[in-house]
Amino acid sequence: MATAPKYNIIGANQSNASWDGSPTTLAYRESATMPQTTNGSMVLAYQNTASLNNAGKLALTSGGSQPTFLVAPALLSQPSILVNNWQANNLNVTNVSVAAATPIWIEAFGPGLPGQKPVALAINTALTLKPGGIAQGTSTPNWMQLTLGTNTGQLIIVALVGGPQDATGNNAYAIALNSPAGNTGPGTGTPAPQGYYATTGGNNYSFEFNWGSSVVYVANMSPSTASSLTAELLSL
Repeated sequence: MATAPKYNIIGANQSNASWDGSPTTLAYRESATMPQTTNGSMVLAYQNTASLNNAGKLALTSGGSQPTFLVAPALLSQPSILVNNWQANNLNVTNVSVAAATPIWIEAFGPGLPGQKPVALAINTALTLKPGGIAQGTSTPNWMQLTLGTNTGQLIIVALVGGPQDATGNNAYAIALNSPAGNTGPGTGTPAPQGYYATTGGNNYSFEFNWGSSVVYVANMSPSTASSLTAELLSL
């Protein structure tokens, strides 16, 4: 029986062979490997942090797949997002930028990733999540509202996972507060940036849903220098 070919990035230096999704910066030709992803949607954030106008690029391989290439534009203030289900395979991320002085920051979130310690997301109870903070709860079988907010003007990136899968098999949503993209996504008439569900130019956003009894996972994916996120799950 023929076996599937395995792809490796020639010349890459593995800097982290047991990456758990925590924020890390990949220098030129460095890579990070997650030994096993979750069997569900994950949200990968990446940002070119070069001080010069150097175009960045990542190569992703998983389970022997051909590489997927992600462009990481220079000098952007908002991270790029990829939502995907790698189906419990490994995930290798390599900085394959052309210019050497092109570091790329990455992080990943999703329910069940090793090392993550979510706090309880109780219904009708507001909580505060620092950057990297995670909350997880269960919705009730009626309409719910998740409110997200911050009391600063800093960019906040939120990952939300839960509910039924879409046509691509994903059920994760990336939302940005205080976004330079302004108001985009459902109800605005303006498509959200690639990978995002919605963005807002303000510091508050609400998401309404009826998922039955479903896990609701919320993560503050913002860089460590960002402010805290306030989240509250309301039963309507």
